[in-house]
Amino acid sequence: MRQLIAKIRTRFSRSTTAADEPSQFVNLAPTDTADEAGVYAKALKAAIKDPKVSNIALTGPYGSGKSSIIQSFLKQNDISALQISLAAFLPEAIKAGADEAVPDRKVSKQEIERSILQQMLYGADANKLPFSRFKRIRSPGRLSALLSLYALIGAASVWHLFQKRDDILGGAYFLPLAKSNWPHFAWFVVGASFVWVLLHQVYKASFGISLKSISLKDIEITPAAIAQESILNRHLDEIIYFFQSTKYDLVIIEDLDRFDDSEIFVTLREINKLINENAGVKRTIRFLYALRDDMFINTDRTKFFEFIIPVIPIINSSNSIDKMGWTASLRHRCAMMEVH
Repeated sequence: MRQLIAKIRTRFSRSTTAADEPSQFVNLAPTDTADEAGVYAKALKAAIKDPKVSNIALTGPYGSGKSSIIQSFLKQNDISALQISLAAFLPEAIKAGADEAVPDRKVSKQEIERSILQQMLYGADANKLPFSRFKRIRSPGRLSALLSLYALIGAASVWHLFQKRDDILGGAYFLPLAKSNWPHFAWFVVGASFVWVLLHQVYKASFGISLKSISLKDIEITPAAIAQESILNRHLDEIIYFFQSTKYDLVIIEDLDRFDDSEIFVTLREINKLINENAGVKRTIRFLYALRDDMFINTDRTKFFEFIIPVIPIINSSNSIDKMGWTASLRHRCAMMEVH
């Protein structure tokens, strides 16, 4: 018995020691321990509390830590935020042959808007958006068994009432008006409530029906303007309904500058204005963009954003190795040129 206890203690001490040891591997994901001084968090709080600010820009070069600043801010503050990431890595050229090269395939505005809409609508629980036209698979909840039992009893009640329809229409089904006739009243209440619930569900489902095209065998009629129409503008009612049904106060959009398309910012700014002007949205929705510095000309930044927070990269022991290696290489080349 003592030997068994000793073995258990030895294994427990080994597992505890291994868990306490720091890992020798470092991941490349954004950290939530950045901005120790709290400078950027203070600026973000001031922007979010300002009633005149709806579009915020967090600008800085690639690798400056914008995502880490955002993650640290969300960890320290209780804010309901929706994060949208649009990272895309396209090759500079796709070689078709020995000397031929196919030019870049630029990501279209509709593809960008489709990704934004998907991450927005599919990021929320399907049960919170019952009237959405975008139907998703819903996992059965805890009450699914009781609802199934209610549907079974309701269907049996409707069938029983259908067989007694003559007595119900004549009034004999409810006679005598006494406690001894409670089974008839119970059948009627359950059957009537089941029919009402069924019609209510059909009525709710009718809100998600929309006519997109008419197809007659091999002939399909579709409006020609759909191919060029903005996807976000086309589903503007879905976006407004999304913010009416959810509690998101902040929408964080990252890597949108990789596509070099300033028109998408105009569309998002218009959508933000329409959302905040909608009577059904009782709070201010703010969009936070993580961008590089040179995305806009200085005179154009104020047209898109009411608040701009520049991020200054800091060189420390964890990211200075590349700078030191580049400096050493430059010194070596200069020395070789002096020798020759």
